[in-house]
Amino acid sequence: MKRWASSVIALSLFGSSPMVLAAQPHVHGAGTLQLVLEGSNLNVELLLPAMDVVGFEHAPRTAKHQEAVKTAVALLKDSRKALELPAAAQCAIAPGKVESALLETRQDHDHHEHSEEEAHADFEVAYRFDCRHPESLKSLKVTLFQHFPRLEKLEVQSVTPIGPKSQQLVPGQDTIQLD
Repeated sequence: MKRWASSVIALSLFGSSPMVLAAQPHVHGAGTLQLVLEGSNLNVELLLPAMDVVGFEHAPRTAKHQEAVKTAVALLKDSRKALELPAAAQCAIAPGKVESALLETRQDHDHHEHSEEEAHADFEVAYRFDCRHPESLKSLKVTLFQHFPRLEKLEVQSVTPIGPKSQQLVPGQDTIQLD
């Protein structure tokens, strides 16, 4: 999954800084959220450590692990469980796209069960909203902390018509300001 809905948009809006598109270090308790508002389209991408989402980072080995992954994917696909958008923006909600190494079949992992690649699994989620009144998107509430108590902070990078912005969210301070 791309880090941004459009790398060209991100590069042009953030400049040529290589840090923007570089992969964030994998830190338990810390996720990233990248948001691009262009015209009526709002694109949001999340990167969450699997440890914070399901409590493990290896391929699901038991029925309990498989159920945890299935439950997490269902929750993450429902954008309303991750973000609260202002009703006035009238955004059409589409299911999120969720990717993770934990979604691969067990057979795919048998030959490298303890590989370094598996040691740091993540969940990558992409949401796309089409908003009738994007000017009403002044702020968004992130509800992930309620669902994933292991998540301690979320690094947010946003690009809107007024420019790029970075902020950090933590439980209790979970609103992205876009204006």
